[in-house]
Amino acid sequence: MAATKSLAPGSVPASRPTKEQLFKTHKTHLESQDLSPDAPRPVKQPILTEAYPASTRSIRDLEIIPLSELRVEKHHRGQGVIVKVISPPFIGAGAVSIVEDEFGNVEKLAIYNQGDASILSGVPEGCLVAVKEPYYMHSGGDSDYMICCDHPSDVILLRFNDPIIPESLRLGPLLKSAEDWRSAGDKAFLEKDFPTAVFCYAEAIEACGDDAAFKAPIHTKRAGTNLILGRYDAAKADALASVTGGPGDWKAYYNAGRAAYGLCEYTESKKFLDKALEINPNGTGVGKQHERCLARLKEEEHGDYDFSAMLASLSPQHVHLDSGSFLRNTRVAESKHHGRGLFATRALKAGEIVFVEKATLMPNQYEPSRASAALYAMMVRQLCDNPSLAQSVLKLYAGELERTGAEGTIVDGVPVVDVFLVEGIRTKNCFSAPLSTFEDTKPRSPVGRMAKGLWAHASYMNHSCVPNTMRSFIGDMLISRATRDIAEGEEIFQQYVPVNALLDLRTSVFKENWGFECSCQLCVGERRSPRSKLDERKKALAAIERTGTKKPAAGKGGIATDATIRHMEKLAKQLEDLHEPEIYDALPRLALIYPCDWLVNAHLARKNHAKVAKYALQVLRNFGFNVPRGEAAAEDVGSWDPREIYTTSGDASLMTVHIVLALRRLAEAYTALGQKDLAGRCLEAAQFGYTLVTGFENDSRVLE
Repeated sequence: MAATKSLAPGSVPASRPTKEQLFKTHKTHLESQDLSPDAPRPVKQPILTEAYPASTRSIRDLEIIPLSELRVEKHHRGQGVIVKVISPPFIGAGAVSIVEDEFGNVEKLAIYNQGDASILSGVPEGCLVAVKEPYYMHSGGDSDYMICCDHPSDVILLRFNDPIIPESLRLGPLLKSAEDWRSAGDKAFLEKDFPTAVFCYAEAIEACGDDAAFKAPIHTKRAGTNLILGRYDAAKADALASVTGGPGDWKAYYNAGRAAYGLCEYTESKKFLDKALEINPNGTGVGKQHERCLARLKEEEHGDYDFSAMLASLSPQHVHLDSGSFLRNTRVAESKHHGRGLFATRALKAGEIVFVEKATLMPNQYEPSRASAALYAMMVRQLCDNPSLAQSVLKLYAGELERTGAEGTIVDGVPVVDVFLVEGIRTKNCFSAPLSTFEDTKPRSPVGRMAKGLWAHASYMNHSCVPNTMRSFIGDMLISRATRDIAEGEEIFQQYVPVNALLDLRTSVFKENWGFECSCQLCVGERRSPRSKLDERKKALAAIERTGTKKPAAGKGGIATDATIRHMEKLAKQLEDLHEPEIYDALPRLALIYPCDWLVNAHLARKNHAKVAKYALQVLRNFGFNVPRGEAAAEDVGSWDPREIYTTSGDASLMTVHIVLALRRLAEAYTALGQKDLAGRCLEAAQFGYTLVTGFENDSRVLE
């Protein structure tokens, strides 16, 4: 048996389990599976180093081979198998069934990455399937093999009368007439078995031949069923196929409008709904759907949103908001930095909305351990269920993965979906999103609960450590605002991830995850610093962090002592001296943010307001903002107006919530120092900054 285990790739197994042995093992698995509605279904995420392309050929162009000719650990290019499912499926990360070919050979077939709208997610016993260019793999035990279908488009559910089915596998007419198939579909629909209903309606349409009068109502039924399943492309096609030229066509255009709305195609949706209203102004639901559509078009045209109402409507169960995308201020074009990027179509002032985008795909899963798998599964499912998504999703960067060029095209009635390409796109383009950035900034908000989502338009933005925009989230809506003035035609940047204070650590993150070296002003500037200086700064920052961790500035353990504060000030000064003025005069000094913020809190706890002002100003300066400098600056700021820092700080400043907190600390200090007007201006600047952070106007006092 050991020799069997070590079969060379491409070998034909000397022996395989018999049908009886396969059924015995399969029965044991079936008895152990949990099919309760609330049982979580695991997801098989692909390992990119094991990538292989999806089949792009029709089953009718392949050589059909018997199961006995399958070779271990081989992708059978140019070949296919046609089999009958002869067991119930075991449902786990995939659906595992026993199958039989026309010669009586049996094997296990594992089908992965099928959506809930597909019968293939749990293919019933008796169905006939074709597997294109099958991958035959060793699956664990001795003489234990199976056909593994990772790509959902590699397995095709065959119609019972398909001429490609071998005679010995034909079951004969399961149902005698189109009427029987329609009745079976209606029964499945009432039982809420919607995938089966769709299949039966398809058989009814095929069986009725050219009887247009019979087909139209079945198309209507299937359109409604596909709407329930979220298969909007198919629902739209069925709705339009149900048009007869009669007074009942309002329902067809209503369904088509709903389907287009589900695809966020609001202009097309309005066109269909206009026709529905023209035919029947009182059609049930049409007027309300038309109003929703007009609201989305207004958002797309003008970017008018009631963000407060959107936030109020948000809940852990309701994260997909009924809102459209506003993208008119930006366009996609070639970038001198990396591939394509986003560019401003008009001049934008600091604080203005750059764009608002509804997630292309974002599952309601905020558990960190499940969020990535949930997004991957949704991407695969939606690309199968709505092939039109390929236009926006499959063009995105996927790293070094090879493409065939056929991804997204329809072959054998289904879109070609390469799961490795999908996973590559996910890893390079997804965003982590809290339920609400506003709630996430509050001091006692839960830490780490983030969903993963794909915003296709935002994915074109290139990274900068000192970007000119800031993103925030309300449910599945991404809000991008300008953090400084942006000229027409200027490229728009974002931070992919919060940047590390140390250049080498930042660089390794970008290279490891996205394969680029950052060319922003900060990184280019810091590379001018000798390696010895970088190492000295790293060592100095490590000493500061050890001190700050061991002796917090304030908190349950009390407040820092004078000696600790003096020691931290000394360490901070030493670190400051390691920043070359000729390099850092107009650049952020990220390594100095931690000690300066620590000193703000330490002096605040001791009510040393002059020192609070001094170090709060240094926090702003170390983020790259234009503030008064020098020892006397904290108490004598001259004509400095903190409200102007967003427009006078050049193009190398970095906006974060820490800016808002520093401005609030400045306001508190200046109030205590008798400079109330200046304190008021600091609060106004903090409020403006908090709008950038959260995406819309909110009271920054919630940060206290």
